[in-house]
Amino acid sequence: MSQTIAELYQQIKDQLSPIAASQVQVNAEADWILRELFQMQPSQIFTQGDRMVTDGERLKIHCFMEQRVDKRIPIQYLTHEAWFYGHRFYVNPQVLIPRPETELLVEETLRRLKPLKPDTQVLDLGVGSGAIAISLSLALGKEAQVMGTDISPAALKVCAINQKLLGSTVDFLRPGDLFESVGSGQRFNAIVSNPPYVNPALKDSLKPEVLWHEPHSALFPPSEDPYFYYQRIAQESPNFLKPEGVVLVETGEGMTPTVSQIFLAHGFAHVETIRDYANIDRIVVALYC
Repeated sequence: MSQTIAELYQQIKDQLSPIAASQVQVNAEADWILRELFQMQPSQIFTQGDRMVTDGERLKIHCFMEQRVDKRIPIQYLTHEAWFYGHRFYVNPQVLIPRPETELLVEETLRRLKPLKPDTQVLDLGVGSGAIAISLSLALGKEAQVMGTDISPAALKVCAINQKLLGSTVDFLRPGDLFESVGSGQRFNAIVSNPPYVNPALKDSLKPEVLWHEPHSALFPPSEDPYFYYQRIAQESPNFLKPEGVVLVETGEGMTPTVSQIFLAHGFAHVETIRDYANIDRIVVALYC
């Protein structure tokens, strides 16, 4: 069946529509597919849209859409590409896909660290793809020391790829659980983390893209308690903070009151919450004196 690029582009949108959260997502993914598989910008549809699709191109699109629509594989895993804080990161199913709301964690950390001191040190717990740690490192420059830990060797391999791609200088430590790989004498101005916090009881409410394909160890805590890692971070982080050091953690919707109380219960002097761009309480900032 003969088909133009413009017709195929509309067909892609029609196929994406039932599984997308919004028309904005439909348009963004369709544009991404156009760039990835045809090396075309969306604006070129108006000038080259009447070109006929070849059999090879049609087969390529069919295979791609089968994985995206039928198997619900996230487009970021299909293209091995995710944008975060203005940088393009390599991702695969061994790591979570970086979320836009997590950029707020980077912004708030930078706001509290500037003006930068010569010996500024930052630790990212559970680095995943390395998006947070690498974004902080690139923004802070080589004067700062950014370190990252993760329990997953596969995730740290992804970090190494992104480190090379983006030219950052993060010190990714050997695999270890939270502070396990950090030297006992190491102290940080800021400790940041986006830990696994999805309540296992809510598993069935997740989209197939998340539940079927993203690593469960990065989504769910190892117990039924969604506050498991916040308890541990609040308890252990004072041993690794410099005077007036700060901990910044991302939380799920509705979790900030309990997370704030956890930090206060472990001796943190001041706790505040930061709302994300959707006006949802998202970040807890805890100051330790």
